[in-house]
Parts: sequence; structure tokens; C-alpha cells
Amino acid sequence: LRMQAQLLSCGLSTFQSPRCVGTAAMLKDIVVKISLLALLTCQNAGQTLVIKVAQAQGSHPDSVVVMLVAEIVKCVVSLMLFFAFEADKQWMQHFSPAAGRKSLKLVPIAAVFAMQNQLLFIGVHNLEPPAFQALNQLKIITAGIFSVILLRKPLSSLQWVALGMLASGAALVQMEGSMCGGQKTSGDASTVTGLQAVCASATLSGMAGCYTELMLKTEKIPVWLQSATVAAASSVILTVFVLQRVYSSPEPEAFFHGFVAMTWAVVFMLSLGGITVVAVLRYADNVLKGMSMVLALLLSGVMSMVLFGTQVGPVFCLAAITICGSVFVYQSAPASAMKMQVSGGLTPKNGSKEADDEGRGA
Repeated sequence: LRMQAQLLSCGLSTFQSPRCVGTAAMLKDIVVKISLLALLTCQNAGQTLVIKVAQAQGSHPDSVVVMLVAEIVKCVVSLMLFFAFEADKQWMQHFSPAAGRKSLKLVPIAAVFAMQNQLLFIGVHNLEPPAFQALNQLKIITAGIFSVILLRKPLSSLQWVALGMLASGAALVQMEGSMCGGQKTSGDASTVTGLQAVCASATLSGMAGCYTELMLKTEKIPVWLQSATVAAASSVILTVFVLQRVYSSPEPEAFFHGFVAMTWAVVFMLSLGGITVVAVLRYADNVLKGMSMVLALLLSGVMSMVLFGTQVGPVFCLAAITICGSVFVYQSAPASAMKMQVSGGLTPKNGSKEADDEGRGA
């Protein structure tokens, strides 16, 4: 009776509290997933569109400098998130010499990310946003192939069918580009160059994702600290390239030469984009990731037509449908994939642990 009176005094009932708690948890889960879906969609579509808008407004800075500033911002933000959510009483152990030796294993990932981000600028410059967004999904194919080669993880028959669908969709996108403008898009842009950049970027993305998964199996590094470490290593590598250009140029330009207001928006999207992906894939599932890619494709197409007058033909629409379907099919975790995760030492979390590991590398 005393417990009943205390619950009633707090406005609760013993018969209603479990239901209220369950309803509140369900509503909170829905709100979190909708928020994460919006964030990931805006990150996927917004990054390409913001770079295009900045270039249209006369933003032509050194891409290495842009990436250096973005990595410095990412490092600072990741450290803040580490101390806010992951640091405990023994947080100093993560900065010991032994932990430093572990962190050296992340340097190859940082070098790959530096090259991948440079290819991103080349691809965005030479392709229209919808085409780039569609072709960028080729990273799923390379991630699947490298998981078979490096991680010894056989894919299910359904996943191989999905990869074939994805390759067919990418071929349709290239066919649409050839039919609607030959090999040139606008100015000095080249569709072939853009396609080569996207393919190279997708290959590096798949390689980095598999290497990161190997790291997560062997080394226990907090997620945000790992993000900060990779960003710091990338900053060092990019600083070397910037200094090399300064000393090799007879008339070195100012550090922020070519920066306009929209350039800082590009820096913001690049620095916080990876952090958003890690957060989404950590607290969401594969279905949400697939939905965000579909919405990002649609948003890129609509906004590109509004901002740049891009023409989207029926072949591209067919390619977009094929790519979106293949993404859903590939990321629907089959039973065989779940067995492989358990046998490989990974504990599924909301059915998306493998995607979480790959997402941290992406």
C-alpha cells in the first residue's frame, strides 16, 4: 500500500507504469530514428550539392587545404564527443605509449581517406549530383568483394544478385550520361574522368572499410577516439602536402586563397559528415541506412533540377530504381550473414554490427 501511495503521488499507477514506460521508449526510438534518417539523408545528398553550389559561386580553393581544415575540425569535435560520452575515470590509458602504438595502425586508414576525399572533389566536379550520388553506391560492391578476399566472409546468393543489380544500375547511369551529352558535361568537366574518380574512390572505400573491421576485431579503441585519431593522422598527412606545394611554388598563395562563404559550408559538411555516419550506423539499422540512400538519390535529383537545371531522363530513373532496390536487397541481413558474424567474433547489434564496422571506415 505504501508503494502504491508513492506511485500515485508521483502521478503513476502500478498497472499503468509499465505501459507508459514502454510507450515512452517506443516514441523515443521513433523520434531518434526519424532524426537520424534526416541527418544521414541530408549528409549523403547535401555534401555533393554544397560542393557544386560553392563551385558555382566561384569557390576554387586548393582541395588539399579544404580537407586539412575539415580534418582539424573533425578531430576537435571527435575529441569533444569522446570526453563527453566515452571517457571514464581511466581515460588516460587511451593516451599511454601502448595506446599510441595501437593508434599507429590507423595511419594507413588516414592515408586512404586523404586520397579518397581528393577523388571526391574530382568526381563531384565532373559529374552531375544525381549521377555522382548513384555511382557512389559502387562502394557497396567493392566492400563486398574485399570482405570476401580479406575477411574470408562469403556472401549469400541474394547478396551476389544485389551486387549484380547495383553494377547494372551504375552501367545505366553511365549510359544516360553518354546519351544526354556525350563525354562532356559542362565547362572543362569530363564524364569519363568523373567515372574513373568515383570508381577509384569506391575501391579505396571498400578497402578502408575491411581494414577498419579487422582493427575493430583486434584492437579495442573507443569510437570517437578512433575518429579523432584518424582525423589527426589525416591532418598530418595533408599538412605535408600543403607544405610541399608551398615550398615548390615560386609564388605561394595565401592559405585560404579561393575561400568564399560557401567554402566554409563545404568544410562543415566534410568534417561533420563522417561523424554523422558513425552516429547513425551506431544507433540505427540497415533498413534506415537503405532508406537514407534512396531519399538522398531522390533529393539530389530534385535539388539538382532546381539549382542547376539538370535533366533527369527515364534511363536514369530506371537506374535509380535498380540501385535503390539492390541496396535494400544487399543490406537486408540474411540468416547466413548473421551466422558469419557470430562465427567471426562479431556480436550483432540491432542486426547491423557489420554495417557499423563498415560505416566507421566510411
